[in-house]
Amino acid sequence: MSVLNELKMVIKSVMRKKTWPVILILLITICVIGSGFVVRNYLGLQLGNSINAVKSKPSASGTPSVRQENTFINEMATPAIKLYRRNRQVLPSVVIAQACLESNFGTSQLYRDANNIFGVKGTYYGQSVSFSTREVEGGRSVMVMAQFRKYPNVNAAMIDHNRLVTNKFITKKNIMSYRQSASMLQENGYATDPGYAKKLERIIVKYHLSSFDLKAIND
Repeated sequence: MSVLNELKMVIKSVMRKKTWPVILILLITICVIGSGFVVRNYLGLQLGNSINAVKSKPSASGTPSVRQENTFINEMATPAIKLYRRNRQVLPSVVIAQACLESNFGTSQLYRDANNIFGVKGTYYGQSVSFSTREVEGGRSVMVMAQFRKYPNVNAAMIDHNRLVTNKFITKKNIMSYRQSASMLQENGYATDPGYAKKLERIIVKYHLSSFDLKAIND
């Protein structure tokens, strides 16, 4: 039996005895209890609506993965532009696209352990780490163990990558086409993946990385 029903029975009993002061107290008690139920139900409804609103709220444009991508791109853009202005050789869009592709937007274990953004093999002042990596050999994709350069920081990785690329892969200056630059990287053996240049181009187009080229050239 509910509290309200019990109170009603008590009221009926009291009314028969005509004890009006007691009735008045009971009526006040009923009002207080009833108000409590109303407030509690209202607050519960509002809380439920708030929770549902959070659950059903459409995802913002900056989901965690997108934010990670955008943050990483912006972090790579500043040094890439600076290096291009120094030697006018490796377009920022290509540098950023390589960093995105090789480190999966800064989430790869190689990047976390060795600050190696670009998947550069070998040693850096005697420092290296070993990782398994997928390569294309004889037209087949295989997993192999390889030695990768370990850098003290991202800036060192950027400078080393720029030196490597300008010396061996993109040797011409003042190239204004990211497609030509991406093709030169693949043709000169930066990666064994036969679709490497196309992958870089897709990243550049998708994330509008050529805007950084314009900034580097015009500012």
